[in-house]
Amino acid sequence: MLDRRQFTTLALATLVAAPARAATEPLILEDFFTGRTRGRGRFVSDLLGIVRGINVLTEGRFEDGSFVLVEHVAYDDGMHEQAIWRFVRSGEGRWDGRRTGVDGIVPVRTEDGAVRMGYVAEVRSGGAGGGRKLRFEDTLRRIDAHTVVNTADVTFAGLLVGKVEITFRR
Repeated sequence: MLDRRQFTTLALATLVAAPARAATEPLILEDFFTGRTRGRGRFVSDLLGIVRGINVLTEGRFEDGSFVLVEHVAYDDGMHEQAIWRFVRSGEGRWDGRRTGVDGIVPVRTEDGAVRMGYVAEVRSGGAGGGRKLRFEDTLRRIDAHTVVNTADVTFAGLLVGKVEITFRR
């Protein structure tokens, strides 16, 4: 039988641990991104001396057996772009993703409560001319019921050229 002090200690420990458990619940991509979310973040390249602010509005919906996520991206330098993802569930915690500007299928998986994917995308710069094919290794991690943080390492020819971090809120 617990005495009063042991009971109080156990009760406080339970209260303190509850928010920590909620924050580490796994991200279910289609649950968080259904409807509209807004993201704010930046691309930082120490190598190139670039810091570029990013605003993202997403609209997610189910369509023809897949989850469609439309990303409206606005950069602080005035450039705008739109990307459309289409995810088809391929197993428990797994999807096959396709995106405008990305060749082929992107394997998407849930690992340690986070959603992870790697892909090569054509990225335009703010100036004239074409873009470059950059590799992105994304991790989307749920922080709480209303917040997901997307981090990505960005490489070119195997060299780390920058990092992206965007915080999405519902």
